[in-house]
Amino acid sequence: MTVIDARVDQRLIHGIVVNQWNSKLNPKRFMVIDDTVSHQPEIKDSMKLSKPAGTGMSVIDTEKALTNFGNGKYDSQRVFVIVKEPETLIKLLDIGVEIPSVNLGIVFAEDGRTNISKFVSLNQKEVDDLKEIESRGVPVRIQYIPENASIDFDKAIKGHEFN
Repeated sequence: MTVIDARVDQRLIHGIVVNQWNSKLNPKRFMVIDDTVSHQPEIKDSMKLSKPAGTGMSVIDTEKALTNFGNGKYDSQRVFVIVKEPETLIKLLDIGVEIPSVNLGIVFAEDGRTNISKFVSLNQKEVDDLKEIESRGVPVRIQYIPENASIDFDKAIKGHEFN
């Protein structure tokens, strides 16, 4: 299996991801897919400095990720995909990348998003995209750190209205 988990986290790379999730998942490569950060050399380089010993880190845009996955570049690696928007994961699924599950980490309460858990707030498009991911057989959960019990996405959004 290439992708071992995917995380939607607007902070992308931070201590919880490179320490606690690394220990839980044991990825060979952290793959940050972001069209903005991938073109900001200073931020990209600082992210790469945080990678744990023995792992690789890619900070690439969506098109490069699609090309690399399509060409089988990561077929022999255990890849932990990290994105800001669930829409990016749909693009991976569209080209046949298998994603075993999606973890919602930190999505900021800004731009009219509705809070559904301590660290996750979503707008209607994000909810629709996550439902689309689920409709393709990929479970979506909220789990800030591995030690936390996961919260089922469908239960978390129940009773909420989104903009």
